[in-house]
Amino acid sequence: MNSRDKSQRRWRKKSKRGVSPIIATILLVAITVVLAAVLYILISGLTKGPGNTPLGTALALNTPGEAVTGAGAATNHWYNFSVGAASSGLTLGSMQFQVQTPSGQIVAAGGSWTLNVYGLTGTVVGTYSLASNSWTLGSTIGASSQQIISLNAIQAASLSGDTFIVIGTGSYQGSISVAMP
Repeated sequence: MNSRDKSQRRWRKKSKRGVSPIIATILLVAITVVLAAVLYILISGLTKGPGNTPLGTALALNTPGEAVTGAGAATNHWYNFSVGAASSGLTLGSMQFQVQTPSGQIVAAGGSWTLNVYGLTGTVVGTYSLASNSWTLGSTIGASSQQIISLNAIQAASLSGDTFIVIGTGSYQGSISVAMP
């Protein structure tokens, strides 16, 4: 019986061999690095495909101010929207604009309606034609929270009660709307 106990003990000692402490440490570090990389990719949004960025998360406009110049047929209505927030990848060319009535109809822009984007120094950095729905200046300029978007509705009735719509294009999807005062 004694010899049997000794052989069992030898077998147990041989089966209890494990990985060396150096290899175990390297494996733990490697697993930690891989998990950290996966979490970083998930949190940073690198798993999004193209065209998945909602415009509402990339741009915020503040309530506009209104100004009126002229009278009668020569009346011009100005609406100034300050950009509250803009993501770093959003360019002016990624946006299109329109005005909608309370019933949802698109307001036909007059041929000379313009939308200008003013930079921090007050200079025009972008110009958009509502009649042709296209940028004539500054489409590659990045949008920023230091800009003012100014809609000049030349020879138009007041747009009060209507809604200013910004539509995302390219990799920005969806739209945002701001009520006109």
